[in-house]
Amino acid sequence: MKDSLKIGVAVDVGESRKGKPNQDFTSVLLPGWFNQKQPLLLLSDGMGAYGGGEIASKIAVRTILKVYKHYSRKQVNYIEILERGIRTAHKEIIRQSKRKKELEWMGCTIVAAIPTVNVIHLANVGDSRAYLVNVSAIKQINYDHSLVAEQVRLGLITELEARTHPKKNVLTLSLSARRDTVQPYFSEIPWQEDDVLLLCSDGLWGPVTEAQIQAVLLELDPQQAAEKLVKLANISGGPDNISVIIATRRKKPVTSEDTDITGPGIA
Repeated sequence: MKDSLKIGVAVDVGESRKGKPNQDFTSVLLPGWFNQKQPLLLLSDGMGAYGGGEIASKIAVRTILKVYKHYSRKQVNYIEILERGIRTAHKEIIRQSKRKKELEWMGCTIVAAIPTVNVIHLANVGDSRAYLVNVSAIKQINYDHSLVAEQVRLGLITELEARTHPKKNVLTLSLSARRDTVQPYFSEIPWQEDDVLLLCSDGLWGPVTEAQIQAVLLELDPQQAAEKLVKLANISGGPDNISVIIATRRKKPVTSEDTDITGPGIA
């Protein structure tokens, strides 16, 4: 037997933002003939007028991909790799912002995961989220850098109050052209067969409850689940761009046609 990583990806501009640019950007790098590294999952939610958010999210994802591809398979300190990728992306956003005045306020979130056999290596800046889901629970495994999240952690408001707080979208940290430095959140989370990893922007976790997310992830395969979650977010108003990346581990027999990873690649 060997591990098979199944991937699902879905992206939508959101019902309320039809006709406007999608500022989310996602990418999934999977092992193949020319890439023997562990998979890399990236999701970014951009912010900034004049298309700045769209530019910032693409810069972040593409820069981290470039940094990751530079490392050899023998360099297995994944947190160090993610940190270098995020810091390099931040510097590139600052550099690009100086080329046009209208881009000086651009920025983005980032959530990045490198799932290995038994551990998810994770990093994030901002409020795009990572969840670990199984039959027992749905658990957020990263850290929201936002005003309301800080208030929840301090016990000033409840999680229920946070969902409808008027300042729920105010970030305390992002990859921003107006910020000199960032301190990403890092974690390494054990995961087991049939655990489901979900990365998503606030276009999903805002309109759709965690109970709904858990039910969908346990009921459907990753690609069907990704598409269903986007539909649920749009049914709930689709107030923002919606991005979803889902990964799950399962055991399967080894055959001559098997590859280590199956999935849709880049969205």
